[in-house]
Amino acid sequence: MTTTTTTASTSATGATSAVNVSGSTTYVTGTASGLDTASIIAAAVAQKTAPADTLDAKVTANTTKIASYQSLQSLITALSTSMSQLATPQDGVMSSTNAFGDKAVSLTASDGSTATNYVAASATSTAAAATYTISVNQLAAAQKVASTSQSSTDALGLAGSFTLAAGDGAAQTIAVTADMTINDVATAINAASSTSGVSASVIQTATGAATLVLSANDTNQSITATATSGTDILNALGFTDAGGAFANVLQAAQPAIVTVDGAQVTSDTNQLTDSISGISMSLLSTTPPGTTLSMAVNPDYSSVKTAITDFITAYNALRTFVTTNQAMGSDGTPSSSAVLFADPLLRSASQTLGSIIAGDSPSATGSLTNLADLGITLDDSNNLVLTDETTLDNALLSNLPQVASMFQSSFTTSDSSLMMLQNTSPNAFNFTMDVVGNPDGSIASVSVGGDSSLFTVDGNRIVGAAGSIYDGLSFALVTTGSSSINVDIKPGFANEITSFATQYGDTSSGLIEQQINSLTSLDTSYTTQSDQIRSDADTYQTQLVAKYATMEQEVSASQMVQAQIQAILNSSSSSTNG
Repeated sequence: MTTTTTTASTSATGATSAVNVSGSTTYVTGTASGLDTASIIAAAVAQKTAPADTLDAKVTANTTKIASYQSLQSLITALSTSMSQLATPQDGVMSSTNAFGDKAVSLTASDGSTATNYVAASATSTAAAATYTISVNQLAAAQKVASTSQSSTDALGLAGSFTLAAGDGAAQTIAVTADMTINDVATAINAASSTSGVSASVIQTATGAATLVLSANDTNQSITATATSGTDILNALGFTDAGGAFANVLQAAQPAIVTVDGAQVTSDTNQLTDSISGISMSLLSTTPPGTTLSMAVNPDYSSVKTAITDFITAYNALRTFVTTNQAMGSDGTPSSSAVLFADPLLRSASQTLGSIIAGDSPSATGSLTNLADLGITLDDSNNLVLTDETTLDNALLSNLPQVASMFQSSFTTSDSSLMMLQNTSPNAFNFTMDVVGNPDGSIASVSVGGDSSLFTVDGNRIVGAAGSIYDGLSFALVTTGSSSINVDIKPGFANEITSFATQYGDTSSGLIEQQINSLTSLDTSYTTQSDQIRSDADTYQTQLVAKYATMEQEVSASQMVQAQIQAILNSSSSSTNG
């Protein structure tokens, strides 16, 4: 709650000077002195707070700049993401795969029918590029047996127990009481289904009549049912005959049977995951007699093309950001949207990326060495354009290994036991590593050109020393002797892009993040200084208010005394004249 108190004095001329306190604010009203004290105080305080205003403006400008830097980070990250499927992964060069390793499966039927009505197939990167001839002779099926028709609502009037199991399921005892209906029996069987491997369903066959059907949960699994106590429930319901065999088998348990290149393959399920290495097949229907399916496994050209066109889109989005921040207004000054106009970090990132885009790939092994060789060129605005899609398609279809060599880093070594674990460096390397091994297979020391400080050793791992030219490289090696190993690394175009993104856009240690952290620290300092200046100004204002309030009161008091004296003199003069 705000309270207000007023201390006032009135001059002989009627002018009133007052000191007002409202909450925590003290101010002067009245002009007994004839001075505009409020303006005098405001001007003095404004002079004190002017540096704070300057600091606040810097904070606002930095906040806007930080937001622009964060947008730049996001665009660079998107650029790296678009290239990630084409780059040799930085965290496992020797074992990881990407779009160049992806495989696509196509199916055709010899009779011209829709092949995917019979089989659905997919392939991993480990699948060999090949063509297979397939026919589906039989689908795997689960055993199904049925009871005779029973009342769908009345109690069965049966009391006893039996066990059920299918395949690898554990036999479960199902207890039946006289008050249970056929639906109650189905519920009891299903309560144990996950353990027994047998499920039950009730099929309405007529008004008031139903049949209970038992099904094995898995295909090619037979059901085992045995009466154990009381009434033989299975026989009473018509599941089994007098000899205990199932009386009404709706579907026999059977395996899937497929012919692949003339060889017969059987499977307990309709999901074949190991019949052909790297290929998974889902069997949907048997093929008609005399009909075969041709299954072709080839590189997934479309995923490579999609990654390349996604990169074009991501690059052009970044170029738009750069262009926006280089824009000039009609008056010749930077546009209001050009927050990072003439910013050295943006300029450096743009120039670094531009040189990668325009250059040849260091890792290319054939005639395809740059983007132009793939039909991708720069327009007048320095945006990437797929000007010749046919050239790109032909390169993917006929020269995919060359396209891969252009985008992916290459790693060759004179010792096949040396494995690369990581490469986050954008540089090309060709050096000889002198290694001394321990008897247990671990590494004692590594040097290059006699310098042992360039790599650190941890067991079997060799890691480029921080700050050295080999920073970002790591290898694994098991050796018991001494050897000299030649290492040759050439960065691919995609890896150059991802290394660029790490250098500039990494949100933990990239150059842009370092600048953001610097500006954030500055803003914290500026805000602290501004707050102190304004606090000091508030104190100064309070002092001025007190000073001018006292002055106004003293002037007002003097005016009152002067008026009283004047009144006395006037009164004395009047008496004398009288």
